[in-house]
Amino acid sequence: MATKKKPAPKSKAKAPVKKKKEAPRARKPKGADGTSDEALRALAPHYAEAPDMPVGVAIAEFASLARLAGTVGKALTKVGITAAQIETLGRLATRLRLIETAWQRARAAVKLGGGERQRLAEAEALDRKLLAGGRWALRKDAEAQAELSRIAEGSGLADTIQDLRDLAAFWAAHPAELKNTDISQKDLTRAAALADTLGSAAEKEASSLDAAAALDLRNRCFWAADELAGELREAGRYAFRLEPKVAAKFVSRYRATLNRRSRSKAKTPPTPTPASGG
Repeated sequence: MATKKKPAPKSKAKAPVKKKKEAPRARKPKGADGTSDEALRALAPHYAEAPDMPVGVAIAEFASLARLAGTVGKALTKVGITAAQIETLGRLATRLRLIETAWQRARAAVKLGGGERQRLAEAEALDRKLLAGGRWALRKDAEAQAELSRIAEGSGLADTIQDLRDLAAFWAAHPAELKNTDISQKDLTRAAALADTLGSAAEKEASSLDAAAALDLRNRCFWAADELAGELREAGRYAFRLEPKVAAKFVSRYRATLNRRSRSKAKTPPTPTPASGG
């Protein structure tokens, strides 16, 4: 008698393999590229020095350089510049604009008397008038233009006071050119007077902790951006050394102008002094 075959045991369905959850990607800490307040304040003390160019001009130049570097990133990568560096410059330009605005607000919050604010507004307007007159009347004098650029570099109440004193001295050295401007001797006398009377207001601004902290951070951000911009400019000039038109785009227009004026000043021969008779 044939034996019945036992039915094969039913195969148990395999339990679905649970996929391991992927570890969340580590997020880059905010400001890890050196643009945070903490990173900027940790920089060496010399980063807190005043900028050597108008901050508004610097912001525009840094942002423009970051955009330019971004368009030729592959060429810069070949000479050692990373995409992170280019991105950081753009972030520093943005931060500098925001920090400059914060500093201006902190300055405005310093409690000055009504008379002080009125004199400050008058001083700032007079500062612009004396600078504009010099730019026009001595437009062909490279040395004078370099001096005016130096005077115009700073910002803030203390700088405005110093500007007025420097501009009064500037026009004292160029009295013959006043006739080609709308600047009067009364304006120059007023400039000196305003510089003296605004001293107490400057002390209030300097003693404001908020304004001082904002100014310190502004300066540090400027120099951090300027340092990185310098590296990108050198890399760009090297990478495109065989393409002069492209390489020229990596030069700071502001500093190039100052350099041209300095070279022009050096080449200008001194005016000969007439020999005395006898």
